[in-house]
Order: sequence, then C-alpha cells, then structure tokens
Amino acid sequence: MTYRITLFLVLLTLPFQVLNAQNDRDKQFNKIIEGAEKIEGFFDLYRTSNKLYMAVKADQIGEEFILNYQIAKGVGSRGLYGGRMLNVFDSNIVSLEIHENKVFLVQKPHRYRAEEGTPQQRAVDLTYSDSVLEVAGVDAVHSEGYILIDVYSWFVGDLSNISHEIRKAVGSSTSTLGRASLDRNRSNLELVESFPENTNIQARLTFRNQESTGPRTVADSRFIPVSIFYSMAKLPDDPMKPRLADDRIGYFLTAHKDYTDTEQEFFRRYVNRWRLECDGPASEDGLCDPKEPIVYYLENTIPERYRQPMMEGIEAWSDAFEEAGFRNAIQAQMLPDSVSAGDIRYPVLRWNVSDQPGYGAIGPTAVDPRTGEILDANILFEANAFLGYHKTYRNMVDPSTAIDEIYMVDEEELEAMQMQMGYESASFFNEMAMQNNMMRAVLLFSGDMEPGSPMPDDYVDQATRWVTMHEVGHTLGLRHNFRSSTDTPLDKLHDPEWTGEHGVYSSVMDYPSPNISSKDLADGDIVTDEAEEAHVHHYFNNGVGTYDRWAISYGYTPDDELARQIARRSAEPGHSYGTDEDARGSGAIDPLVNVYSLGDDPLGWGRGRADLIRGMLPTLPELALADNMPYYEVTDLFHSMLFQYARAIAPTVKYIGGQFQHRDHRGDPNARRPFEPVPREKQVEALNTIIDYAFSSDALEISEEVYQQFGANRWNHWGMSNTWKGRIDYPIHQTLLGVQTSLLNQLFHPVRLERIRDTELKFGIENTVTIPELVEKVTEATWEEVWDSEARSISSNRRDLQRAHLDLMIRILRNPPAGTPSDARSVVRITLMDLHQRLDEGLSESRDDLDTYTRAHLIEANERIDRALEAGFELNS
Repeated sequence: MTYRITLFLVLLTLPFQVLNAQNDRDKQFNKIIEGAEKIEGFFDLYRTSNKLYMAVKADQIGEEFILNYQIAKGVGSRGLYGGRMLNVFDSNIVSLEIHENKVFLVQKPHRYRAEEGTPQQRAVDLTYSDSVLEVAGVDAVHSEGYILIDVYSWFVGDLSNISHEIRKAVGSSTSTLGRASLDRNRSNLELVESFPENTNIQARLTFRNQESTGPRTVADSRFIPVSIFYSMAKLPDDPMKPRLADDRIGYFLTAHKDYTDTEQEFFRRYVNRWRLECDGPASEDGLCDPKEPIVYYLENTIPERYRQPMMEGIEAWSDAFEEAGFRNAIQAQMLPDSVSAGDIRYPVLRWNVSDQPGYGAIGPTAVDPRTGEILDANILFEANAFLGYHKTYRNMVDPSTAIDEIYMVDEEELEAMQMQMGYESASFFNEMAMQNNMMRAVLLFSGDMEPGSPMPDDYVDQATRWVTMHEVGHTLGLRHNFRSSTDTPLDKLHDPEWTGEHGVYSSVMDYPSPNISSKDLADGDIVTDEAEEAHVHHYFNNGVGTYDRWAISYGYTPDDELARQIARRSAEPGHSYGTDEDARGSGAIDPLVNVYSLGDDPLGWGRGRADLIRGMLPTLPELALADNMPYYEVTDLFHSMLFQYARAIAPTVKYIGGQFQHRDHRGDPNARRPFEPVPREKQVEALNTIIDYAFSSDALEISEEVYQQFGANRWNHWGMSNTWKGRIDYPIHQTLLGVQTSLLNQLFHPVRLERIRDTELKFGIENTVTIPELVEKVTEATWEEVWDSEARSISSNRRDLQRAHLDLMIRILRNPPAGTPSDARSVVRITLMDLHQRLDEGLSESRDDLDTYTRAHLIEANERIDRALEAGFELNS
C-alpha cells in the first residue's frame, strides 16, 4: 500500500510540464508510446525499435510476482544448452517499488518467514533484506494510474547473471573462469509476448570473448551469442494449501524457515505439486473428477514418429492419480497452432536440436515458492538422444567414467539434482547412447537385427514412453528413485507375465538399464518362444509402477490425514525408495540403490550382464559389420560394451562395508532399523566378483583377431572427433587400465576404509570384510603370478594393473589421502612387506624362465617397495 500511495506522490516530483494538467500528462504518455507496438497481458508493454516500455498499473506496484530465467538458445556445448533453467533452486519472488521517482525491481528473501503480525515477523523483517536487481526512471504517468518506464536495459543486460556461465564456458578448465563481457551494441530483443498470467521477454545477448579459444559450436568464437528467456508470472491470488513433505517419499521440496513457533524445528518443507481439486463428491468407485485436469501439450516441433508414444507416456500417469482419488486427472493433447508455448497456462513438451549432446531430456518447472504449487512445465527432449534409439551414436566417453561418475560425482551436480525439478545427471545422455549400442549388439547377436539396420520400432516406442513418463514425473514433483529396481525379483525380470503386470521396476523415476539377459541367448539364437517373448517385450516399464502410485497418492490426495497414513507404508513391498544422494558420491552406502541396474540382487544382475558382454566380445566384428561398413564400427561397439561392462560391476563396490538404509519411522508397520549390515557372505561374494571380473588374469580376454579389426574413424571435419585421446588407433591398454584403476581407487577410498572400521564396531568384526582381508585378497589377485608359486611371465595388461595397485598401496603408506584410517596404513605396510618377500623368492627361483619385460617389472617393483617401506617408516616415526 505504501508503494501505491507513493505512486501518486510521484506526480509531485515530475517536471512542471507534466504536472500542468491532466491532459498534458496524458499527452506526454501518449507521445512516448506513439508508433510503438502494444503488447497487452500480465504487464502491458510498448515496443519500439530500441526501447521497451512497461506500463505499470497502480495495483501492480508492490505486488509480488515470479521472475525466472532460462537459456532459450545456447551454443549447444559447455553447459550453454537451450532450455536450461538458470535460477536452479527456486523461482524468484520479485516486486516493483517506487522510491525517489524511480521504479526498483526488488527480489525478496522468501525462504525466511513468520506469521504476519507476530513479533517474529518483525524480527524477520529486521534481519533479512531485499535485493535491488534493476532500476528505471519514471518517463510518464497516465491519469488512469499507469507509470511508464523503459526496461530495455533490464533485459538486454545481465539480469540473469548469465555472464558467469559464459566465463565458465570460455575458461581453460571447468574450474577456471575465462574473460568475457557483455557487448550491448551486439545485443537485441528477440521476443516480447504477454498473456493473462505471464509476460515473456527474450533477448539475444552477445558476449565478447577475450580468451584465445571458445566453444567450437559458435560461428565466430570472439562473439558468443546466448538468448535468455525471462518469464514474469502472476502468483495465485489464493495460495494453494501446501502438503507437508515426508522423508519417506521422494518429492522436490519448497523449504522455508518459519520462525513463528519457537518450540519446534524452524524448517517447513512442502512438496512441489500441481493444484488438483475435486469437482464435487466422489462417485461410488471412490473417484472424483478434477476441477481442472493437468493437461500436457505436445508442441509441433516434435517429430510425428514420437508423438503417439509420448502421449501414451503422459497419460500412463492416470493410473497413479486414481490412487489419489482422481479420475482422468492427466491428459495429453497437441498444442493448438494458435497457442504459444510461452503461455504459462499450457505445460508443453518440446524438441531441442543441440550440436553436442547435453542432457538427453529435462523437465524444468515454475513453482510458487510460497506453497510449492507447480504453475508451469516445459519438458525438452534432445534430438541427439533419439538418434541413439535408431542408430549407434559415436560416443567418446571413457569406460572408467561408468565407475567414477557414481562415486566421484561433482558436488554441484549432486546439489542441483537434489534441488532442481527435471535436472538430469550429466551422464544421462551418454548412458542412453551406450545402452542403445549395447541393446543393438544383443539384437544383432540374437539374430533379431542385421548389421546397419535401425532399432526395432517396439524398442524405440518403449524407450520413448519411458523417458516421457520419467520427465513428466519430474514435472509432477517426483524425485529420482534409484532403489525401485530392487522391487522386482531377479528371477522375474524375464518372466513376461510378471513384468507385464508389475513392471521391470516399481518406479519410472529410476534410471534403468534395458531389460536383457544372457539367459535369452545361446550361440546367437533365442532359446525358446517364451524367452523370445521376454526378450522382445518389456525392455522398459509399460506404465507407472507401484512406488509411483504410492508417491502420487501421498502428494495429491485431498485429505491431509489420509496422506499422513499413506506415508507410513514405506516398508510395504513395491515402495522401495532411494534417490540421488543415496546412490552416488563417496558416501553412497547401500548397494541396493544404484543407477542403471535391475533386480533385487544387483550383484547377481551385474555378473549376468558382464557374462553376456564377455560372451559377445569374440563376435564383435560379425555383430558390427555388414558389407561395405567401416571397421571403426567395431571399435565404437567395443567401447560401448566395455562401458556397460564397467557399469555392471560398479555397484559391487558398495557391498564392501556396506549397509542397507531405510527411511521408516518408528512405529510404522513392519518398520526396519535405519541401517542394517550387508551380510558378510554377500560382501565376500562382492569382493570375489570384482576380482573375477576386473583383477584376475582371465577377467576380460579378447583375441588378437578381434583387436586387429578395431578400425579408425577418419572423418575429419567439424562435429567429429576422429581420435581416441589423441591416437588414431584404439588405446587398448590405457582404456582397460582406466576401468581397473577406478575400481581400485573406490575399493580403497578413505570413506570406505573408515566405514569398514565403523561396521566392525557397529555390527561385530565377524560380520564384515575387514581391512586386512580386503587388502590381502586384492593384492593376492593382482599379483597372482608371483603369489603362491614360482613367478611366471606376466602379460602387459597385468603389469599395468600391478603398477597401478602398487602406486595406490605406496600412496596409502607414504602420502595417504585425507581421512584414511591409520589402521589401513599399518595393514598396507605388512602387506607390502609380504609382497616384497614373495617377489624376492619368485625372482630367485624363476629368473631364467621370465621374459625380459617381466623380470624388469618385478625388479623395479621390488625396489619401489624397498624405498616405500623405508620412507613410510620414517614418515610414521
């Protein structure tokens, strides 16, 4: 109200000719907008060739609204992708205020609050201040209560702070900011549109790159163009009644600190959800019709080939909303040609064509930060991701990444996945491409495809439905669920009756792997009709799962008390839940919470997938090549297969010192303890699996005949990379060692070693694999050629692994990473002493029988151990 009174006081400060008379004021207003294009809507705008005026109504002064930023057109690389939201964690609440004849655009600190009229509210007001984002002078005032301000520089400027992302993109590394500055002379408005509930403005900003290099996707890297889409949206007049969040069910949150009640925790957490209300009482079946259903619209940019499975993916969520008591709650339609996708009243699915793969698919949303009400959704699909559904996509990601991205996840990425609806893992596109190559190889091996032919329509349709269900799920408020795959028994994965009724996993919010198995294949042929049916159907879920229905019923049932009862069902079969921070990072503790695995026994599933890959490797040339096809297809296929091999083994590490975690509350039906130990026999099985499939001498054997058909891609033009880490030929040793080294580093990560000690104390030393057992078994497997008998010649791959193992042991002894327990250093010392003795004995007994490579390798290893033990002893002293 203060700001609206100030509006009229502005009149007193305007120039005399404006104040002379009401008509003069109106003439001044009309003169400024003469010839301008008028855009009416939430904010009325007047656009000229180099101005953008906003006509602010009296009742809009001091009125809060949402302001969001999004990259509309990026450069297709280095994080600057079209569709990416820039205000990651919350929508911004802003307002327009008048001070000293100027209009301020002010952002509110909406996370902190207290009940109006309380002393606590006065304390909040004194503690947290607004931020002034932009300011404009008052150009004219109309007698009908409009203030005219020029906001061109607000939007053709750095209001979104995109300059920070540009400097990251031109930096020499991901952690180094480069130099780039906004060039306003080369920037302009591209789009101005206004609708009843939102106003959108898009500006093409040009940044002058002051570095010698820049994204290759830019026509001239000296001038980097990025279009920013600004959306100003009306907040609901009647805020939605929020639903308190529950940690047993995975929703994105709107969190506040509410200081009203000093007797309990200040945090108030609400689920993000659409407003869904019954239009009258429920019918006999217990379902009601919604006042306004949730309708998603497909933009006409989506190729016709994918529209039907996408619509099916959207409407598959109807089953879940019936659990919440709503009939026909979610619908899919084509966006009418007369409607703009920018109108907030129309949630849309859109198509994106980036040069370099970025995200595969994302589902950003706009949320009312006061209540968690979802106001809009824009789901984007990358054309590159769908290319992989049809034909192999050349992907240069190192197979060791399959392990590192699970345990060495970037903290910024993990935080974004926790907070931003629709944000996918950086690996999402890469994994989709690798999985498609893997699926292609299996279909070739089974005889269901010919080399060079596209993927079957049934597979493409299932994959498209799944990714649509997944992204729509995000825009309904749901987080990832990487434990849902364990709700399916391993022996039921290939039972078409089971998977048809229950699904391959209990939540489409999982990151699944296509459902294939070595049991379906024998010597390149499908074994039985039943196996064939299982093989060609149910690669992915056909519909939403039991967890999805449970989660939607909690978030969307109109009855708060019923929601509280629903939340207590977390221990029921089909309700397994574990999300991003549970599955990834060095702290990941539960081997049942994984990305890209299937079944209730990830260990057994991983072995089966690895066996399937090992069985196909000898036939790679036959699988990849038809007449007149280039030999680099063999190389690409092997690279993808090795990536999937590493992916299958990766979850095994979590079993060592692992614990099963549960989110049950005390008193819940069949409630489990928060942590339960992984049985020792399962830990031993996991350790043996890693040894057998990664560290043993026969872990991954490929014939010379296959290696000799690894061809080189010699296309040499923009958009192609025709080397592997700078080499024309494939770096076999380096790639294989990368996978083994990543596994070694994670087995002996300080957090894992310390957790083993905690497990000994917590559950008893007899119930876990101990540090001495871990160190000894891995050392024995790695150095098996000299462990129990006379030394024998060692192959080049094995020598590489042994050097990597020795590097790690010496590092733990001499310069242990922060957090490494002292017990680990002590155990490594005596293990190296034992290895030193065995090397001595092997060299003395077998010196004449060893090839020169092996003899030189063992002598050098022994000398390194000598020096390490001596230096390590001095360090300890």
